[in-house]
Amino acid sequence: MAEDAESDAESRVRAKRSDDRRGHLDRLSKLPDSLLCQVLLNLPTKTVVKTSVLSSRWENLWRSVPGLDLGYGGFPDYNAFVSFVDSFLGFNRESCLQNFKLNYQYLRLKYEWNWTELDNANVTRWINTVIKRKVKHLHVLDGRWLEHELQIPQTVYTCESLVSLKLSDVIFINPKSVSLPSVKVMYLDMVKFANDWAFEMLISGCPVLESLTIKRSACDNVDYLRLCSQSLLSFTLVGHFNEDMNKEQVVAIDTPRLEDLKLSCHETASFIINNPVSLVKMAIDIRFNLSFEKRFDPDDLPKRNMIRNFLLGISMSKKWTSLRIHSRSSVTTQDVNDYPYSVTYLPCMLTSTTTGGKCCQSFWRAARI
Repeated sequence: MAEDAESDAESRVRAKRSDDRRGHLDRLSKLPDSLLCQVLLNLPTKTVVKTSVLSSRWENLWRSVPGLDLGYGGFPDYNAFVSFVDSFLGFNRESCLQNFKLNYQYLRLKYEWNWTELDNANVTRWINTVIKRKVKHLHVLDGRWLEHELQIPQTVYTCESLVSLKLSDVIFINPKSVSLPSVKVMYLDMVKFANDWAFEMLISGCPVLESLTIKRSACDNVDYLRLCSQSLLSFTLVGHFNEDMNKEQVVAIDTPRLEDLKLSCHETASFIINNPVSLVKMAIDIRFNLSFEKRFDPDDLPKRNMIRNFLLGISMSKKWTSLRIHSRSSVTTQDVNDYPYSVTYLPCMLTSTTTGGKCCQSFWRAARI
């Protein structure tokens, strides 16, 4: 009898859970399609497609979601992947797209196919299609490491609808013109440019850019990275940490509204910062391209002046998360007095400009610059 009672109780619990799930699903199903699509927009496309089995109401709803996010597996082969993207972009062709996020690195690793120019043509065609549909957020991860690199099509350079642009392992060729009037967020990871000027044109064509993150490649073709922006609030630069770098790379920053600055870049030889009047938060990890083999020359006045001016500029920051200027790797004890930055690590949590100024002054006196 006890076993029967326990079995009945378990059955009632399972039935209640089933009813709860149906009730929850019913409540969701009562929402308008437009609201459901906005909810589904925040999920990977693979997960969105799975909702088609919930009920007849959900069977084709995924086709109306204004975005594509393919970053995970689930395709039997490459042709199935291409067919799915083509089919999805064929739905609701007149509607606008919120997101287009494409990560096909995992496909290359999983299926080990040999990428060809035809495959590049597919991706270019998809990008041109979503640009026509006024996409707001374009994220493309290539990840093929110099093998048949994808060139970003010209249509991207003049897309008025783009709000965020995130690219990895692609090429920016010399654009005829750049006009991205709505882009506020840009993330560039291992992106190769035609030359210094191509990068400058890209940034100058973004009049409302607020957040910029760059993770550099050793072969990005930018020796003088000039960042001029009247709107930028946050800038993060991560170097490639190539210790064999022989080029005298320069980073010049002219961003009067910049509030948050993060630099983690050992191979850059010179940093120039102008108009840092709005700096609030800063984290610096730099080496000025010096090492055991490439030591600092105390008689190199241009280098000393560059370092002094850089430190003067960043001293305006109201809050230092960290300041790490490497020296121990490139000088010996007897060189310290002649070295322009002899402190390996200077942690600061500053709350006022006055405090920051005192701290910097003592640091400069110790460093003798």
